[in-house]
Amino acid sequence: MEIESAVSTPSNQQENFLDQILNVEKNSWPPELQASREKFKSRLRIFPQGFLTVKINEKIKGVSTSQITTYDPSSQKTWDEITGNGMIKKTHNPSGNALYVVSVGVSADSQGKGIGGMLIQSQIELAEKLGLKYLFLGARIPGYDAYCKHNGDITVEDYLKKKNEKGDIYDPEIRFYDRQGLHVVKIIPDFEPDEQSRNYGIVMLWENHS
Repeated sequence: MEIESAVSTPSNQQENFLDQILNVEKNSWPPELQASREKFKSRLRIFPQGFLTVKINEKIKGVSTSQITTYDPSSQKTWDEITGNGMIKKTHNPSGNALYVVSVGVSADSQGKGIGGMLIQSQIELAEKLGLKYLFLGARIPGYDAYCKHNGDITVEDYLKKKNEKGDIYDPEIRFYDRQGLHVVKIIPDFEPDEQSRNYGIVMLWENHS
């Protein structure tokens, strides 16, 4: 496996590159959360440095995009508001103090191989390289709706406190980001259309102490 920045993508190969990106997107996310070619093209144009991919046997299997912005602890913005509807055209701010991870996707046939962790760690390394104070993102809680349907409704706050049989964080996505060094700082209702998460988004933060 190797990780690459889209900065190195030749312009004459961009359409084939985007074809592969969209294939990963369709194999990573429910239809209501999939980004369009136009959104990825915009992110590629505006901040190629934060457009990262992981390849296996020369095929892209993991993708992460980001933008520079300002971290505001009091913000209640939705994903669309933070990212300019995923285009980052009006929200990418090179003078900001934080890297916001717009997306992370790993093809279903390549999950469990550490690709997601590679992408997040590479975004953290980018934040350090750029001298940014924070990295943050809006995480899903894809186990929440299923848990409530099986065990009865509980608040999202109580759900986030749940542990699995190993004593780890119950929700798989929150557990994943926690292992990457991020921690939960806020719950935002109606963050994005996401049935599995009952539309909640969980703001998770990494702080640069170097």
